[in-house]
Amino acid sequence: MIIAKEKDETIILIPSLEPDDRLLSYVRQLQKYGFTKLVIVDDGSGENYKHIFENLEHNGCFVLYHEENRGKGEALKTGFRYIAQHYGDAHYVVTADSDGQHAAEDVYRIAEEAKRRPNDLLLGVRDFSAGDIPPKSLFGNRMTSFIFALLYGKKLSDTQTGLRAFGTGLLSFMLDVRGKRFEYELQMLISCIQSGIAIHTVPIQVIYENGNAGTHFKAIQDSARVMGVLFSNFFRFISSSVASSVVDLGIAWFLIDSLRPMMGDQHYLRILLATVIARVISIIVNYVLNRHYVFRKEDSRGSLWRYLTLCGLIIILSSTGVYLFHTLFQVDEKAAKFVCDALLFLLSFQLQRRWVFAARRKQA
Repeated sequence: MIIAKEKDETIILIPSLEPDDRLLSYVRQLQKYGFTKLVIVDDGSGENYKHIFENLEHNGCFVLYHEENRGKGEALKTGFRYIAQHYGDAHYVVTADSDGQHAAEDVYRIAEEAKRRPNDLLLGVRDFSAGDIPPKSLFGNRMTSFIFALLYGKKLSDTQTGLRAFGTGLLSFMLDVRGKRFEYELQMLISCIQSGIAIHTVPIQVIYENGNAGTHFKAIQDSARVMGVLFSNFFRFISSSVASSVVDLGIAWFLIDSLRPMMGDQHYLRILLATVIARVISIIVNYVLNRHYVFRKEDSRGSLWRYLTLCGLIIILSSTGVYLFHTLFQVDEKAAKFVCDALLFLLSFQLQRRWVFAARRKQA
């Protein structure tokens, strides 16, 4: 093995829970590649594992301790805070797992790539088409990747990889990402997409020792957290739409009755006026909810006009779709309306995420 020159500008961060002696061997492999700044976070492993972390300290690592288990996301954030406080901007952070899944040479490769893309997030992605993959890991990754691409428009073959790299200029951003346990890594990807931070992938080896027996991923609890993060935006989008519909219907009903004494027998004009006022108010409510609650874009300049343009487009597509379904395929108009609006609801979510409230990062 060729020992690389010292990589003073790269910090390796490894969160660890109840490791075995292989972690020390892994650290030595990393050091052979020239990595001298290694930060290990003991996420509440307890007294039985104290000797392992003491050995790591004696071998040049800086160890941070949690008195009790807080979760992988919190362990990463503890490491991020330490790095932000003790290192300058001209450094790079590489996160790796302590269970032997990330080869030292792959850590070296992704660290080198991070130097070329300091403002982006680098992911070390595994090829799951290879054999010897634990079934639950294979199914979980493929399912998550499929849903992630569907909802967020970014195809990533490995959304759960722990091998990641970025410049220290992104540390404050990473610390603001929500999540405490395994769901944090998925939320990091979503937050990067929403904020316009580019994500690039680097192929790495697939290593599962003993069928991935060393993992601390809890199938039910952690999977539920991951799915909750994955669908969180879409569920908020649905709740925003429901709330706006309630506002639209409630105000329309109220005005239809309230305007009767003033407008007398002008029934059509009264209904039209009530409908228009209610729709305008519900559109404003929906825009405000989507901007501040669903997509959380406080500084999305020009988004109102893009939103109104989208509303007009959806109306045209809905009416045209219903007409075509009815005339060309003899589909009942009400059924056609239901199908068209369901499809347009999904289209509206994607267009609002990608265009109306899309991040527009300033160029340096």
